[in-house]
Amino acid sequence: MNRIDLKSHTAIVTGGAQGIGLAIAERLEASGAQVWLWDIDADTANVAAEKIGGKSLKVDVSDPEAVDAAVETVISKTSTIDILVNNAGISGANAPVHKYPVDEWRRVVDVDLSGTFYCCRSVVPHMINSGSGRIVNIASVAGKEGNPNAAAYSAA
Repeated sequence: MNRIDLKSHTAIVTGGAQGIGLAIAERLEASGAQVWLWDIDADTANVAAEKIGGKSLKVDVSDPEAVDAAVETVISKTSTIDILVNNAGISGANAPVHKYPVDEWRRVVDVDLSGTFYCCRSVVPHMINSGSGRIVNIASVAGKEGNPNAAAYSAA
């Protein structure tokens, strides 16, 4: 029995084309939400969206302008965003911090940390205007415990 009724709710799941993001999207859809999968991999996102009966957009969450444009697309189609699940993330290089490539550090932090901020920054005004909304930020135990060979991932 479904105890969560999300009919008439719109949900965005970043990194929603596969893995944990897709599982979250499937559950939201099963509860009645209109689900938008945002992913850097447009082809995989399209297939996943078709599978669950949702919609997909190619979105690079590390690009604030792309995030703003994607939010406007969703708003133009649905008029509301009720749920945001920030799930997009990459692990980056597996190397000790003193050998960690700076460009790789920036890439991981841009996606995992800044991407979460950009999505929240763009969605929150719409949630405030509608008087409600929920945001779930997915994290890793690496953020709590750390990992000497995944410094950027642990920090982000």
